[in-house]
Amino acid sequence: MKAVIFDMDGVLVDSERYFYQLKTDFLRQAGEEPGVDNITEIVGLSADNGWEKLVPTAEKRAVLRPQFEDYRHSHMIDYAEYLNDNVAEFLADLVNDGRQVALASAGYLTGINQMLRQCELGQYFNTVMSGDQVANNKPAPDIYQASLQQLGLTAADCVAVEDSPVGIQAAKSAGLETWAVRYPYYQLDQSQADQVLTGFGEIRKYYRKNHRKMG
Repeated sequence: MKAVIFDMDGVLVDSERYFYQLKTDFLRQAGEEPGVDNITEIVGLSADNGWEKLVPTAEKRAVLRPQFEDYRHSHMIDYAEYLNDNVAEFLADLVNDGRQVALASAGYLTGINQMLRQCELGQYFNTVMSGDQVANNKPAPDIYQASLQQLGLTAADCVAVEDSPVGIQAAKSAGLETWAVRYPYYQLDQSQADQVLTGFGEIRKYYRKNHRKMG
């Protein structure tokens, strides 16, 4: 292992639930019933694909989505409150062991940078990629292929850490060993991952046992 590439939402930060609740609250206040009734239906999707599921009618979506941006700005997330346990410690482990660290998120670059700033994690990452920067967002492998190019490494050199079926598919399609991080908040199909680990505490233990001794 020469590098680890992380997803962001639902992996580093418990932001999926926050934004799902924010969007469904907004839609109901606007008199629109959300098109999904379970967060698992949209976890890991790009913003565009998530909105298509939440508001299936294109005409309604064209009106509501810009209105949501104003609503979101008045309910801004503080990512530091949603940083998952042991994340910073594991990133420090990797950097101290000479591994490269990358971020490959389907989300917008503005949100990624906001998270890195608020959680004070920016110093750990060698490269940062947003789904906006590639032709095809997750579940396509593009963002992982682009991250490998930026790192100057092959898929065999790297491990991806994901949570959603969409993200796992993207990483596996790019040829990466993939660890799925499982949290108790919701149940996702992580059967395609190479390892399923409960939180970053367990990830740190697995890394120390299977990789750190080889560093």
